Amino acid sequence: MARIDVLIVPGLRSSAAKAARILADFGYDVIFLNLPMNLQPLISEYTSGSISLRELISKVEKLRLIPESITSWLYLNEPLLKILGRIDKPIRAHCYVDADYYHMLIEASVRIARLTFKVNVTDRIDVDEWIGVLKKHIRPEAAEQEAEFISLKAGGDSICITGLSGWRIAKILREFGHEVKVRSAERQYLFKPLEILEALMESGNLTRKVAEELIREHARFIRDYVLTSQSLDKAYYSWINTRNRIVNLLCHVDQSERPVNSSIFRCF
Repeated sequence: MARIDVLIVPGLRSSAAKAARILADFGYDVIFLNLPMNLQPLISEYTSGSISLRELISKVEKLRLIPESITSWLYLNEPLLKILGRIDKPIRAHCYVDADYYHMLIEASVRIARLTFKVNVTDRIDVDEWIGVLKKHIRPEAAEQEAEFISLKAGGDSICITGLSGWRIAKILREFGHEVKVRSAERQYLFKPLEILEALMESGNLTRKVAEELIREHARFIRDYVLTSQSLDKAYYSWINTRNRIVNLLCHVDQSERPVNSSIFRCF
């Protein structure tokens, strides 16, 4: 069985840069990237030195291998890609996210953006519609498939780059008998409103009232911070300075209110 570090990396470029430093410092033998599997041939060429980062980016864009814009994709992934090209020792790098699932996540993100615009324009929220879209971000079977792939390919000292739900993959890998350690690129990280909503959905503790307030907070975050900032990172760090509103919300949850999704994902 392999030794696997599951590294949780929030969706910020600064967090990706910290993850890149961890890759550079710890000398892993196998690196699992949360990128779609259809990028594997190019990632293999790049890590072997056959192509440059510039050539990799050009081919990804030319072949339309990702559903989002190349600029958005590079914003989060460039720090890790750069360090992969600088590691001296031979490494094996694997993309482990199913390509169809990756595309579905991006499609869900587009729908969320439209719903967010609707909230900011009309001030109306259809909680059920939001929950329906967000459920596509939380699929236990996807984590199971990813963990199975990682389990088969892991060897020596391995590291798996994940998002905030990396604990799910870690749990399954432990069940497979691997020695797993969960790490975080950030020492402290305050979840963004939508990330809190998803976490409450997974635990089965999301009430309709809290869902609506978190959606409103997300819409404010996009309107007042993301759209007025030069980057997502700057928007996030400006927003956390006003986090008391969301902290107070979570501290005053009405425990008597029935969760809107009490039967969802209680096994986690």
